[in-house]
Amino acid sequence: MNYQMGATAPSEALINAFAEGATASGLFVRVTTPDGQADPYVESTQVALTGLSGRIAVKPKAGLAPGVYKGKLVLHACSDSACAVVYAGSPWTVSYTLTVTMVYAALDTSSFGAPKTMVYDAAHGDIYASYPTPYGGVGLSAVARFRSGIAGWAGSTLSVPGLKDIALATDGSVLAATDTSDKVNLIDPVTFSVKSSHVSPSGIADQGNLEEVDIAFTSDGKLWMATGTGSSWHGLGYFDLRTSTFGNASPPCAHCYGGQFFAVSRDGSRLMFTQSASISPAPPMLYRDTADGTFKPNPIGLTFFYYLTSLSDSGDRFLMMGRTVYDRAFGTVGQVPQPPKGVRAAQMSPDGRRAYVLSYAVEPGDASPPVVQVFDTSAAAGTQIDLPLVGSFTIPDVPGCQTSSYPNYDCYRPKMRLTPDGNNLLILGSRKLIIAPIQQALTGQ
Repeated sequence: MNYQMGATAPSEALINAFAEGATASGLFVRVTTPDGQADPYVESTQVALTGLSGRIAVKPKAGLAPGVYKGKLVLHACSDSACAVVYAGSPWTVSYTLTVTMVYAALDTSSFGAPKTMVYDAAHGDIYASYPTPYGGVGLSAVARFRSGIAGWAGSTLSVPGLKDIALATDGSVLAATDTSDKVNLIDPVTFSVKSSHVSPSGIADQGNLEEVDIAFTSDGKLWMATGTGSSWHGLGYFDLRTSTFGNASPPCAHCYGGQFFAVSRDGSRLMFTQSASISPAPPMLYRDTADGTFKPNPIGLTFFYYLTSLSDSGDRFLMMGRTVYDRAFGTVGQVPQPPKGVRAAQMSPDGRRAYVLSYAVEPGDASPPVVQVFDTSAAAGTQIDLPLVGSFTIPDVPGCQTSSYPNYDCYRPKMRLTPDGNNLLILGSRKLIIAPIQQALTGQ
């Protein structure tokens, strides 16, 4: 079963049923689920019988977020309408796959300004972005939610005075937003409103405007952030979503200066962490696996990243600064050949088998469309130097500004994410939100 996001009346799927033999009681068919509970992805099943043959129409639920949903239906052949007596050989189990896909879309977001962080809420199909007030400028100081409806994508905002950044809990239950009043604000994704606020006793430090992720959730329910005040020496702490309490990393971060930068796997099992990009010699980049809860220096001497760094959903592959892909043990999977017009955004696929690189010119006078290059990252570490190019495709819209001049040097870096099924690119810049389905041949699935 398949339909596109936003469809209000998905097409039914049909199951044809035939029986052979003779019975004086007639044939009745009942459809259930293996556990007897309502199927979360099926709206209804309709049975039409004629003699010993019939047709079961399965209607999927509308309004599901993009993704691939799997389930099973159990078909019972009975001699009575209540299905108290089941014929021998019955029941039969039928498996189904329901795929909800996105369609290309481009929403004008220029009135919102330049986003800092973008996250995708797979449970509801919504996109969130933080729009803090930039240094020396005017900004929304609000969280934006982009939602698809019958009329297409539309955006709405939630004011958070002094907004710093946002992060989505690994289970999608809450969206956290930090602010300049040292608060962690917990936003309900259903109502899009702040349900509680919690003040950090250690403060929430300012990490600047270069990094792409200021705060990050791990799978143990901890929201990690820089602590302290100002923008120089910081601490490293967390807010525990399970207990609504704050804590500090142990041992304390000895080299946290000039901002901490995070990258985290979608399942929250691995957190990558830059201690500083402002002191010399540069301290090592750290990583933390939730399984042991310890920050460790990476074993190959990596020091820092600002942006263009992402992990697969499980953390088994990560893309560093849009240039190199490593495996979980920090083995080199391969280098990303750099496009001549520069990397504007880059993202690791959810399954770790692909790296997507967005490129377009920021120099005036170049009207060529943005290009997404797709690289194969599935090989074992230590087997190749350059990642092989699988293919590429263009998108008709430019998501961000096309200038690299101060003070707008940061607005040409759009944020890019993938939906968990790996089938869609989400690109958000200072001009537009772009929804770009990926050709199946390029996903690696």
